[in-house]
Amino acid sequence: MEKDLVKRAHSAFNQGDYQHAIALYQQAAYQYGQHLFDVNINICEQRLQKSGHAVMGTPRVAPRSVPKSVDAIPVAQQLAETQELLEHYYRRCQELEYRLQDVG
Repeated sequence: MEKDLVKRAHSAFNQGDYQHAIALYQQAAYQYGQHLFDVNINICEQRLQKSGHAVMGTPRVAPRSVPKSVDAIPVAQQLAETQELLEHYYRRCQELEYRLQDVG
């Protein structure tokens, strides 16, 4: 279940379920590192605020806002690139685990 945590968060984001996406990204941040998901969480929070919904849930360890100089298109592109990199590294880790099992 936790193997696809980032995929589920990305899916929730794409479906517009930003509150659920935040919760999933926060879990991923706890497991893999807060700095990897700060932008994802911030984008979800911004989308919730734009839609008039309150941002609920557990506050992050070190909340940071996206700098005002960053416009929406590069941030969205960065989100997609981050997702792609995370999936790449996840697959790579799985490959290495399989190799270790073959050796052992």
